[in-house]
This record gives sequence, C-alpha cells and structure tokens, in this order.
Amino acid sequence: MQHALEGITIADFTQMMQGPWATQKLADMGADVIKIERIGGEWERRLEACGELQDGVSPFFLAMNRNKRSVTLDLKSDAGRKAALDIAAEADAVVENFRPGVMDRFGLGYDDVRDVNPDVVYVSASGFGADGPYADRPGQDLLLQAMSGLANYTGRKDDPPTPVGTAVVDEHSATLIALHTMFALFHRERTGEGQKVEANLLNAALDFQCQELTAAINMDREFKRSEEGVAQAWLGGPYGIYETSDGYVAIAMTPMEVLADSTGIEDFRGIEDTFAERDEIKRRLEEYTRGLSTDALLEELLADDIWAAAVEDFEDVQENPQVEHNDMIVELDHPSGGTFRTTGAPVDHSKTPASFDSGPPEPGQHTAEVLEEFGYDASTVERLTEQGVLE
Repeated sequence: MQHALEGITIADFTQMMQGPWATQKLADMGADVIKIERIGGEWERRLEACGELQDGVSPFFLAMNRNKRSVTLDLKSDAGRKAALDIAAEADAVVENFRPGVMDRFGLGYDDVRDVNPDVVYVSASGFGADGPYADRPGQDLLLQAMSGLANYTGRKDDPPTPVGTAVVDEHSATLIALHTMFALFHRERTGEGQKVEANLLNAALDFQCQELTAAINMDREFKRSEEGVAQAWLGGPYGIYETSDGYVAIAMTPMEVLADSTGIEDFRGIEDTFAERDEIKRRLEEYTRGLSTDALLEELLADDIWAAAVEDFEDVQENPQVEHNDMIVELDHPSGGTFRTTGAPVDHSKTPASFDSGPPEPGQHTAEVLEEFGYDASTVERLTEQGVLE
C-alpha cells in the first residue's frame, strides 16, 4: 500500500505533547520519523497518569509516539551533536520544540542544519515564539489556557477560572505543526526551496478561539459566563448540559418553538431574546429533563431533530457503537511487552490511509540501526556507546 508520506524522513527532536503528537501524525501517514532523545529517553516517558505509569511507561507517551524509531544521543557532546547533524543533513524536515535558543546552543539550529541541508524544512515550536517579551517564559498548556482567556470563560459565572479537562492548546498546536510542515514540504516539492516554520502555543490558543475573540474585540459589550452554566459565555439558551434522572444530556442550539413542541413547555414560545433569558431557559428546561432518564430524553429530542447527545465517560466512549464503527480505538504493541489500546486515525483516506506499523519505541531501540543507515559502521557505534554518547 502506498503511504502519503512514504519516502519522507523527519528528524524529530520533540518532547512532551506539542511536538511528538505532531510528528506522530506524520508517522501515521508513512513518514520515517526518527525520534532523537536524550540518554534514557525524553521526559514524557515518565509522566504519570493518576500517579501511575502503564507497565513502566507513561500512557501519555504511548499515545503520541507510535510508528517512530528512537535514537538516544548526548547532544551536549561533540560526537552526539555530529550524529544528530548527520541525521538532520539527510532529513526532509527537522521538527523541534525546545525553548528558543536551545537547538542553537546544541549546534543544531536552523542555520547549522541549513549549512549541511540547504533545502531542509526546519520546524520550531515553542511557548510564545522565538522572540518577543515572553520568549523566555515557560510555555505549557495550562499556562496558555489561563493567558488566552479560555479558563476565564469556562464554567458558571461564580466559579473560579476553570481549565478544560484536556490539553487543548498542545493538541491544537500539534495539529497546526503537522499541517504547516506539510505546507512547507509541498512548497519545497514545487519550488525546491526549504524554509523555517515557527509555531507556538500562544498563537494556537488564540487561533482555536477565533469565533470568541472576534466577537469580543469587535462588539461593544462585556462577555460573562452565565449563572446556570450555559456552555459558552457567548450563546443563548438552551446551549448546555442538562441533568436527567440518571445522568446528563447535552443540548445544542435549538429554536425555542421547536423546544416548546418537544417538551410541552409553552412559555418557551414567547422568548425572543434567548441570550438575555439564557439562565431562565436553563432552569426551566432542567426542571423538565430531571424527570426523564437519559435514554428517554434522548429518544424524545432526537425524534424532533433537536441536537442532543448523552454525556459519556471514557468507559462509555470506548464502547460507543459509532466509535467502534469508526475504528477509533486501536491495539498496539507496548514497548515493555504485551499490548495497549489508544486512539486511531481521525481522518480516512481512500487511497493513502494511515497505518500503525509499530508501537512506541523503547529509548534508543533503533540507535544502531539508524546510525548504520547514515554511514556509521558497527565498530563506531560500539565505541560511541562505550563512551556514553549514545545507547
């Protein structure tokens, strides 16, 4: 089967989520992603979930590093830096998300790589950008949820600022990195020109709030969260989560006449300004929904073509029939043995589908294999291993 990115080599100097999830997206589509890690492996390998690892490895690392080959190098050593540069010299793209300046100090910055690989696509990702007043600040998902306004508009009016339950800034930034890496590779395919691509978490956090920011900076009004927890500070009722007798149901944008017909709440027919009345709509409708089971309420709403869905936990999600139909949970080899389950490919291709040829690698699992492909003989690899330059 032909893979969309077959023949593309990525020198991957990334860590945590912002970078590794981006390069996994490229690996799933056939790119040869060579993950260059520090001796012992990158930090994310040991990030616990609920205070635990999964068979000695972080489940977060497992989720973002399949289809990659691992090379472990001491980048602070001359020989380690040279080995990394040898890989970068032959790569189609280099992707890194260290703090600004770190790759330059390693001797692996854009200018260093371009000297040996003039048409390279060099992708740098950071918290705030390569320069500017915040360039040296730590960039991390929660901090960006706070700084970008997201935490201030999630939850009820009297709640404290509330972050969302997943690393949405990292996630969106990773998708942008993968997308713009492809843009740059496509440009190189047409022109022969490489280039530097720079992404950052701050820009990603603002980008995915394009609707809300556009409204806020162009409308002469103050946006506040609702008292009853309407799901967005910008929308009217009934948009939100509603309690049932045995769970919760989400109800999206719905004309009040349709909602009145479905529920029999006749007072809804006279409401024209659903934003001004959003809290009263939420209170009245929730009085009704609490009297029905989740299944009964969903059956009623969906029969009237009202946009609604049950609120599910992860146990429900993995057994959801549409999730199963979409093949969104896949089983892969665990680096310590056995298998684990994780998310699959979110987009289908009729000719070049994603594939999962290998699970996440152990630290340095492919060091000798990769370096020999790049011209290192076995004795040199053995000597560098003995010197602690690689493992």
